[in-house]
Amino acid sequence: MSEDEQAEPAPNETEPPPQEVGPEPPKENPAPSSREEAVKGLRGEASELSNGRFTKIISAAADRLAGAGNLNLFHGDIIVDGDFVAGPGGRSGARRSSRARTEPQDVLKATEYFVAPPDFTDGVGRLQSTSLLVMADAAGTGRFTRALATLRDVLGEDANVYRVTSSMLGNPNWRVPHPRSGYVVVDNAGGDGKFAAGKLTDDWLVKTSERLLAEESYLVVVTGPVTGSLASASKRMEFVVEEFELPDPIEIVRRRMAGELPWLSPSELEEHLSTDGLAELLEDRDDPRFATRVASAVAEAVRTRDDVGKVVGRLSNPEDQVREWLSSSPDTADVALVLATAVLEDAGYLHVADAAIALYRQLSTSSATLTLRYLRRILAKRGWLELVTPPAGDSGVPRLRFKSAHLRVAVLGVTWFELDGARAKILEWLKSLAEHNDVEVRARTAQAAGILATNDFEHGLHKYLLPWAASKTAVLRQSAAHGLNVAGTIGGNAEAAWTHIEQWAAFESPTRSPKLPITAGLAVGGRLGFDAPRRALFVLRTLVHRDSWDLLEPVAISTKSLLQAGRTTEVLQALLEWADRSDDEEATVRILMAFSFAVLPEDGTGNRPLLMREKHEHRDVLPELWGRALADSSARKLARTALRSWVRYADQDETASSAVLDVLVGIADRGSADLERVLRLLRRWAQDPYAPSDKAAEFHDTLVDLEKEAS
Repeated sequence: MSEDEQAEPAPNETEPPPQEVGPEPPKENPAPSSREEAVKGLRGEASELSNGRFTKIISAAADRLAGAGNLNLFHGDIIVDGDFVAGPGGRSGARRSSRARTEPQDVLKATEYFVAPPDFTDGVGRLQSTSLLVMADAAGTGRFTRALATLRDVLGEDANVYRVTSSMLGNPNWRVPHPRSGYVVVDNAGGDGKFAAGKLTDDWLVKTSERLLAEESYLVVVTGPVTGSLASASKRMEFVVEEFELPDPIEIVRRRMAGELPWLSPSELEEHLSTDGLAELLEDRDDPRFATRVASAVAEAVRTRDDVGKVVGRLSNPEDQVREWLSSSPDTADVALVLATAVLEDAGYLHVADAAIALYRQLSTSSATLTLRYLRRILAKRGWLELVTPPAGDSGVPRLRFKSAHLRVAVLGVTWFELDGARAKILEWLKSLAEHNDVEVRARTAQAAGILATNDFEHGLHKYLLPWAASKTAVLRQSAAHGLNVAGTIGGNAEAAWTHIEQWAAFESPTRSPKLPITAGLAVGGRLGFDAPRRALFVLRTLVHRDSWDLLEPVAISTKSLLQAGRTTEVLQALLEWADRSDDEEATVRILMAFSFAVLPEDGTGNRPLLMREKHEHRDVLPELWGRALADSSARKLARTALRSWVRYADQDETASSAVLDVLVGIADRGSADLERVLRLLRRWAQDPYAPSDKAAEFHDTLVDLEKEAS
């Protein structure tokens, strides 16, 4: 038993028997039926839910979003943009023959501005030796142009190249139609998301290679990431090139502009290439197809004397980038990782990877498994993501984030709108993250839920925020409260959010959604309450005077949050005013308990106690409330623990002594009973056999000397 619990009550005071109360996990608990249960909740679950780390994570992420511009996304149709252009005419809806011929001049035209990536010669060498090459990578990596350039280098510039359909893949009866020719297969994913190349076997690869060699011909297969039997083929390393290195995007722009604008001098070309934002845009996208698009747009701007900077600005639209990504039909694993990063941005990599795998399993229609290695491959390909590793010597973990804050908002908004068939599964996954046992995951999920709700506030509210707010699970209510704050503050829905909070606070039905007042109390401890503290305090006052002890916890948590946000004067004055004017004994006790919890430092932070930073600003109100709390049998335990933590902090930091002594003197000045109570506590702390406090002894002697001088 601690010395706090051993402290003798002052004359005429009674105190309930001490209880050992340890921290409890934030899970579903029955509502407190008495003030004793409410105190127990404050020492356990409330301590978990009030973890300042939750608010800090939300605030840090909000600061990152502050420069992300307008969050009201415009949702247009997805425009499907092909992965290649095969000579004149490009892609069309016309039916192709099984062997469409590409004339030599068309091959040259398609590869005129091709920029060879560092590993290009490796692919050329493999094709020369085997006559068969499978280029397996994601769309948008310049696969088709690379295939044509490879065939051009192997066959020469006067070679014929034929397009053949993917039906020949795996067909043991396929024969080379024309000797001494090149062939290319574009293997697009079918309706089930699978590629025909996934069924290729060692036998087919070897026999097809032999036939091509015999006819002095060459075949390049352009397909998606390796799957199926091809992934397990023992000859895969001989015939398959994957995980491409991408060409330098600025070099793509330079070469195309130089070709389209031959009259530009080298210095003029470099001047245009140095336009503000161009290099950053190309680096963020790191996509050969996009670099080609940028080059054409910038060349046209130069040709028409348009402002190149404005063109770059228009091309920097993150929503277009996300729509372009979705239009390329990314596989489920890619969608899962990108969306998990959007929800948990800046979380540890393993948190994001675990969340991505869970979402993948929700969305996938196959029995395939997703490996960590595969996630890392996607990360390497998805240029808009970055894995931020801690500096040398830092004990932190690698964290996954978008290179641009704009992209997080765009990914959340666009995918939420466009993935109609998957929305229910995504919401189920999102709820599981909002209930996660790690506060970092919950906080980031709450913010993501709020961002999603900015697209359609009423839909987001009724689809998930309101059900979460009415949940019996404490952590889910916390996520709903903070999600509502995000939706209200960054989406221009503050008044609508306040309307619901105030309605929930007044909700009195004992059977239908009885948890809504609790969530209302938690919600005013977020950004909405920080921006409108008087409105927040009015909600807390309403809850304090409700005849329900289960509302003490959210009141105490939000009181502390408002103090942490710097709304000290408003909060302390309100608490004192409520206590002075209240003729309800139960309400008065709840007010003092909320104060006692609010001044209790968070466990394990080692930071200077909250109101100790206020120095002498509240030297009248603070001791008065603390003195009343110490005199109250229900609030005393928390108030005493908080006071002891202040004294202990002064043991570590001499600069805190003045602030602590001011509080002690203020409490003692309330009367003789208060003086005796403080002196008795200080003696106990000074004589603690396990951790004696030097400052407690010093403060005790100072109070005794001051009392002697006064008498």
